[in-house]
Amino acid sequence: MNAQRVPLSILCVDDEPSILSVLRKLLEEDYNVYTASNGLEALNILNDHEIAVALVDQKMPNMTGIELLTKIKDLYPNTVRIILTAHTEVHDLVDSINVGEIFRHINKPWEPDVLTDCIREAVLKFEQHRAIIKHKDEYEKLATEKANLEREIVLLKSEIEKEYSLDNIISISPEMNNVRRLINAASLSDETVLVQGESGTGKELVARAIHYNSKRHHKKFLAVDCGALTETLLEGELFGHKKGAFTGAVQDQKGLIEDAVGGTVFLDEISNTSLSLQAKLLRVIQEKEIRRVGETQYRQVDVRIIAATNKDLLEEVQKSNFRMDLYYRLNVLNVQLPALRDRRSDIPLLINHIINEYNQKSEKKIKSISREALNLLSSLPWNGNIRELKNIINRMIIFTHAEHLDIHDVPDEIRTGGLPTAQPSFSSDAGSFNFSVSAPKTMDELEKEYIRFILAKTSSNKAEAAKLLGLKRTTLIMRMKKLGL
Repeated sequence: MNAQRVPLSILCVDDEPSILSVLRKLLEEDYNVYTASNGLEALNILNDHEIAVALVDQKMPNMTGIELLTKIKDLYPNTVRIILTAHTEVHDLVDSINVGEIFRHINKPWEPDVLTDCIREAVLKFEQHRAIIKHKDEYEKLATEKANLEREIVLLKSEIEKEYSLDNIISISPEMNNVRRLINAASLSDETVLVQGESGTGKELVARAIHYNSKRHHKKFLAVDCGALTETLLEGELFGHKKGAFTGAVQDQKGLIEDAVGGTVFLDEISNTSLSLQAKLLRVIQEKEIRRVGETQYRQVDVRIIAATNKDLLEEVQKSNFRMDLYYRLNVLNVQLPALRDRRSDIPLLINHIINEYNQKSEKKIKSISREALNLLSSLPWNGNIRELKNIINRMIIFTHAEHLDIHDVPDEIRTGGLPTAQPSFSSDAGSFNFSVSAPKTMDELEKEYIRFILAKTSSNKAEAAKLLGLKRTTLIMRMKKLGL
């Protein structure tokens, strides 16, 4: 059942009570009718109620109809204005049009039908104008929301680009310095990239760093795990499908490659793809075109492909598990990520970063980690690499009740799981590598803090400090000069 429409309000202004009585009887069946005998009364009513139409007599004491209409125009411009005039009041009529900007004038004596038709037209004008204002307000609200969203998007993109800046790669090791150089080179190019490394070494982070430092940074970065889907699902996910191509395909659907036009598609664990899908990926790279499942025509796509694998792809080629032509197309730029056990000098920095990251998201604040705990963590094999390290540090933070992490916070399976696989990075005397509550804001600050800590523990012996850091003495000196140490 529809809600009953609320009648609009009409204001009749005349100094003759008999005229007001006639007007009320004529209009009250269709409208809320307010009456006033002078201009002041009329303005008070207008102040208290939304009036659609003001019907005003010209000849009134103290305030003429034209004067009242002028005030109404200035104070309540949405109210539609009508003036009642005698045939002899031509001068007043002209003034009402020029000054009061009336909608219509009605001559006295008036015919009821003429008056009601005029009121009906005035009400329609009021409703149209109110609808325009409503739509304008809604448009302005939407425009404001759109502008706010656009600002948020720009801010988020800026934050993302900052997050994946090359300066934020947590490392002082020579191995990762080489990775940083390769990422920079790949960012300046638009060629395909193959990222290789064990699980947990950060292959997707490298792919994102390449994208967000490249000319495609303002477009999408879309990632897909090629090992998580069956061949049929993966093909539909990448290339899309035509309506009716298979059961459940109720509409045309773009794939990730088409959706990422102008940007980058990251194919994680590409070694898990079938040979037939590899042929289609080769076409994407060589011809820059795709064909949706169920379609016959090809579509042009401009995307950059970055692929990753934890396997030796060349070995997979030799086993006939991977196409040689696709391998060479992908391997134009190759980034080989070292395992965490091969960059042990970065482990304290990574622990520092993980703790600071946790501190920023949690009410719990960790200030330091003991050297004994740091020694043990630095000597572990870390077969799960950075992903495993982050998991262990987060567990330690969650279960500790103190502000300082110690050896007893290291999970039991690690402390009692056998001997470490490498020599500890530091001597075992008491002491802590302290982190300030307000975390360093940049990688340079973090590195500077850590090198200063190592130098203090070696009495500024650069040769010994370099040995502990896993660096050449000349490399350490160069880093110190760069950091102003």
